[in-house]
Amino acid sequence: MKKFFVDRAHFIAELIISIIIIALLLHFAGFEEFVGYVANIDLWWLALSIILLVAMYWFMVFRIKILLDAMGARLGLGEIFRAHLSGMLVADFTPARSGYMATALVMNKKYHIPPEKAMVSILGPQMFDFLVKVGAGGFAVFYLLSSLVNSENGWVMYVGVAGLSLVLSVLVLLLFSKKFLKLFSFAEGWPLAGEVLGMCHRMQEHSRVIIRKSPEIMGLLMVTWSLKALSWWAVAKSVGITVEFPVHEVFFYYFFQPLITMLEFVPSPTLAGMGLSEAGGTLVLGLMGVPLAQATAFMLVARFKTIAVNIPGYKYALEAIGALGKDVKGKGGARHKFSKAK
Repeated sequence: MKKFFVDRAHFIAELIISIIIIALLLHFAGFEEFVGYVANIDLWWLALSIILLVAMYWFMVFRIKILLDAMGARLGLGEIFRAHLSGMLVADFTPARSGYMATALVMNKKYHIPPEKAMVSILGPQMFDFLVKVGAGGFAVFYLLSSLVNSENGWVMYVGVAGLSLVLSVLVLLLFSKKFLKLFSFAEGWPLAGEVLGMCHRMQEHSRVIIRKSPEIMGLLMVTWSLKALSWWAVAKSVGITVEFPVHEVFFYYFFQPLITMLEFVPSPTLAGMGLSEAGGTLVLGLMGVPLAQATAFMLVARFKTIAVNIPGYKYALEAIGALGKDVKGKGGARHKFSKAK
């Protein structure tokens, strides 16, 4: 019970800090100008951005299904899509978007997919996603610091690159390195930690499918990266933004979106980087000549549009989290584990 209230208090504190940052951002950007941009939003472009986002989701679902099929865990595209929406919704409110792991939890609890296979199907594509984000986002940081801003003030961006690179490294080690897992062998008998280590060992038994299916995953990644860039470009057009870029402005968003994602990996007492990433995105767009109020409108519309698309996944997300809570509470809170496949 104490942990429940601590977690709630932590969530509320992060939410309040995020709201304060957004409020300050709106104040300095100009609230009336911001409202003007939102009130005059082009609904056709906004609808197109939503269509592109949903299309991206379906290609992400295809990646998961390819890996599940390769591991002999059959699950329909519709079921995976519902699990994916749940994970994306939880990710909207968790640090570094780590809540996307709830997708695996839903597939296990709702559809009885073995937990290690569910996790491999999520972490495998995420590994490639992070690799692209580090590359594209790192290039964006280099471009900004060398061309537009003083490199002495760009340490926050470097922290984002380092944070995402660290997550990528740990992810690769968890999936492929038995020696890395042996470093934690002392905790095998511990409650919870032992269960997690056991699942990581089982994940490594199936991790070869990631290498075997890497051409398909990379191909689909190029599609999802493009759809995300196009979706953000459509949001920008919905609020009237035009960016001057050496090539067609749509390519700006191929690098801008990974850059903003990296800000979510900067340690901060915010809700999934909410407020911090908006402030960072507004700053970058401001350097590109976009008025601050217009840039703020873009960043907030992009975030809340995504949350709105993910809301249908709330039911399964709550069910999965509730089931996980029962597992943790069960047997006096001594042990926790994903349920076995039936």
